[in-house]
Amino acid sequence: MPATIGDNSKDLTPAEQKALFMHHLGEILKQTDICKAENAKRLALRKQAKADGIVLADIDFGLRCAQIEDQQIIINEQQRRAQIGQYFALPIGAQTEFDFDREPAVDRARREGERAGYEAASPNTNPYDENSAQGRAWAKGWKEAQAEMAANLQSAMEKKQADRAKKAADLAAADDGGNDPEDDDEADLAETAE
Repeated sequence: MPATIGDNSKDLTPAEQKALFMHHLGEILKQTDICKAENAKRLALRKQAKADGIVLADIDFGLRCAQIEDQQIIINEQQRRAQIGQYFALPIGAQTEFDFDREPAVDRARREGERAGYEAASPNTNPYDENSAQGRAWAKGWKEAQAEMAANLQSAMEKKQADRAKKAADLAAADDGGNDPEDDDEADLAETAE
């Protein structure tokens, strides 16, 4: 009978067991290194978002919204949080009674299209018949979101780049060169060469 997962089969010699163990360990270590590298990229993207003034908790919430299968979970959560905010007399209003199910189908389709456009989803992902009112509303929302996203992203990136350039220029202007450790290292190297 062949060995199953988790079966420490007596059919393997100690050398075979070691070889099998080391094989799996090596594969898992390789994948772990890949995961570490990918996580480092993810952390760098989060740092850049934070540097650009984005609240990371909002990014996390957006990721959750984008990936959740049952939207009602988030709707219920937001209603509970609004109610809790009212406990503390926060000026939240009466949005706890807002009912997404009463939204007209065409409006909802347009909003779904906007979301897809902002997420850069393919226009072929339109879940509605393209000749229906909902299909046309979805496509219009997608197209408008793509155009708005492109224009606003370009504008935001230009502003952030100008801000970075100004900060770099301010740092360069503030540097008098008098107490720079790198200059000290270069001077030490020059003295050693003599």
